[in-house]
Amino acid sequence: MSLGRTIVGLLGPDIPAHLREDFTMLTAHHMRGQARLLFAGFILSLPMAVYGASPGAGPLVAYGLPLVIFALCTLGLVVLHDPARYEESNADARKAIGLVWQLCLATATIGSIWCIASWASAPVETRIYYPAIMSLGALTLGYCLTAARGVGLSVLLVTLGPAAVVLASTGEPMNLVLGISMVLAIGFQVTMMKRHQSLLLNLVEERYNSARLARRDPLTGLSNRRALMERFEDLAARERRVRLMVVDIDRFKAINDRYGHDVGDEVLRAFAQLVQIHARGGICAARLGGEEFALLAPVEALDSAIALQLLVEIRGAYMPHGEPITASIGVAEGDIAGAADWTALYGRADRALYRAKNEGRNRVMASGETQQPPEQCGELEAMRA
Repeated sequence: MSLGRTIVGLLGPDIPAHLREDFTMLTAHHMRGQARLLFAGFILSLPMAVYGASPGAGPLVAYGLPLVIFALCTLGLVVLHDPARYEESNADARKAIGLVWQLCLATATIGSIWCIASWASAPVETRIYYPAIMSLGALTLGYCLTAARGVGLSVLLVTLGPAAVVLASTGEPMNLVLGISMVLAIGFQVTMMKRHQSLLLNLVEERYNSARLARRDPLTGLSNRRALMERFEDLAARERRVRLMVVDIDRFKAINDRYGHDVGDEVLRAFAQLVQIHARGGICAARLGGEEFALLAPVEALDSAIALQLLVEIRGAYMPHGEPITASIGVAEGDIAGAADWTALYGRADRALYRAKNEGRNRVMASGETQQPPEQCGELEAMRA
């Protein structure tokens, strides 16, 4: 493994592209909650830091630096108070992570200066207390930042690194032991961060897979009604003019009755593959239930000729029961501006579908228009040949 890959691995896991947004959102959620607890804890511990200040450190170290830490922690509590401010979008989440990083890094820097200054000015017999106090604070920092390994590692290095170097440079055995212990603590915390991020990544992946399965028809693999409605609502939010095609297999009950439901399911899967071919360029293909399917898209993406083309493909396709099948299609289009418009649009397409059924099946009917007879399907097939 190259040095570059090793460094990248230390900073964080390799997140698959389709999970990055959700992983960033979850990381921001964890960091925001943990950082607020961290800042509150630091504020509560500051009186002890002031009380235990080295007598020779001077007022700047004894009072000034704790006051700066108090200001930083208070700022963190204020700006991170509103969850909606940093968790509405991926950009907001990245902003929250960056803000927590900056505040924690600034707090760690001030704390490290306080530790070294107090250690240098304290009597020999009490010096050891200040790195020990700093170690406790650093471990708390590291734990609260486990959701972002790069953030946590940088803060740990700033917090413990200088103190470890100063201790090791004295040549005294116990100082050296404490300095090495600090370095080992950094390694331990980085390992825990890695495990924590792996758990977060697994959680995000499980959520993603669950959400994907919840929007898929388990038999055919097409989108289900829920996914179709979400697509409709997305188009409605942009006030688009859409076209809906409702496709229903003709006399499907007879296939189930004659060949059994297992064969019927195979027919549905084969039929779904024909519908899926047209799910491109923003077209959503879905199974509404039973033997009823749908295609939905903006009118410019879902050409009305696709309905006739689909009829030709269905008639010529091999089916698992060994016999050809036909389908009827109802088409409707309209301007939509909200989810409530679905009922009217689907109602028009459904009525057109039943007109096609009543007119003899194996045809396309458009809402408010005359029928498309099977002869036109034959003309299309001849042109394709």
